[in-house]
Amino acid sequence: EAHYGLDTKFHRDLDEYLNYREACFGIRATEQPVDFEQFMSYLDIEHFLGLRGSKTWSSEGNESQIMMRKAIGQIIHERTPNADKLPDVYYRFAECLSLHDYVLSTNYDIVLERALDHVGKPYRLFPHRYKTVGLQTNTVDSDLEELVILKLHGSVDWFYDRHYLDLKSVLTEQGLTSSNLNTVFDDLDRYGAEPIVAGPRSPDDPLLHIHRLKKVDDYYAGDRDFNAPFILSPSAVKFVYASPILDLWNGLGRTGGYNLGFSVIGFSLPEHDEYIKIVLYKMISNYHSWWDEKMLGVLKHNVRLVDFCKDSTAVTEYKKNYSFVDADRVEYMFEGFSEEAVRFLFKSSR
Repeated sequence: EAHYGLDTKFHRDLDEYLNYREACFGIRATEQPVDFEQFMSYLDIEHFLGLRGSKTWSSEGNESQIMMRKAIGQIIHERTPNADKLPDVYYRFAECLSLHDYVLSTNYDIVLERALDHVGKPYRLFPHRYKTVGLQTNTVDSDLEELVILKLHGSVDWFYDRHYLDLKSVLTEQGLTSSNLNTVFDDLDRYGAEPIVAGPRSPDDPLLHIHRLKKVDDYYAGDRDFNAPFILSPSAVKFVYASPILDLWNGLGRTGGYNLGFSVIGFSLPEHDEYIKIVLYKMISNYHSWWDEKMLGVLKHNVRLVDFCKDSTAVTEYKKNYSFVDADRVEYMFEGFSEEAVRFLFKSSR
């Protein structure tokens, strides 16, 4: 509302959702607060299925979706400390990570990236770096050691250029030009927009269209354009928008078997994120399947799960959600993310 006022498409969509909720479920607006994820699911379904037809705002979403994604990015970024102002526990975590580790994150924020930058640890935001790219196969570049971060729900500093390129192409076909289509992509230097991938890539690689802003502080400090970061909105059907970053997910269900450690931090597996549960189930099952084998002369660690549970009821619910983890090969910590949690995650116990 601070950006757009009190009479917007968002307010009209919210009114429409309240009418839908009352008509279909008998829930009046005064009786129960709106569940934000259910509201976002309603908007995502409407847009993804094209229920508005020609009234659909853009391929990236309808007006309310874009407004809310930008607001989410704005709020998170404003509350994210600079790289040299983070709590020490994040630097400690970053220092403990190995250049051979993979971090799969569903967080939108850039806290981990800033912590890694601060301690000087190299990382990339895509699965594989290539030496050469061929018609059938690519040659992986394994000479450069770097931590891998896969942000499976996008990031507050990522922007997708496909809608911009499509609109620009339409204007070009009509003999028109415009330098005011998108503040991020009209001038790539304005916010330092660069693809999240690097090195040789196939020309049709979808990840080439995901750009990361080096000057993300400048963007959130003053950009008033009607655009939004590439994040999968917090809805129950968010994965339908994952097409541009499916390469980050590709093959995850076959991984884990050869890993020596496996940890989950701060993810309680809520019911509406069943697709994440499927991924974790497959990865942890693979991890357990090679348990009796020594790898590189080293025994695997137990699976380590860190979360914050305020009482025994919360602990019971959490363990129920992770019931697929072998009870004899798991360790828990329920006091939240802390220096003690970092020591717990990186200890050598076997």
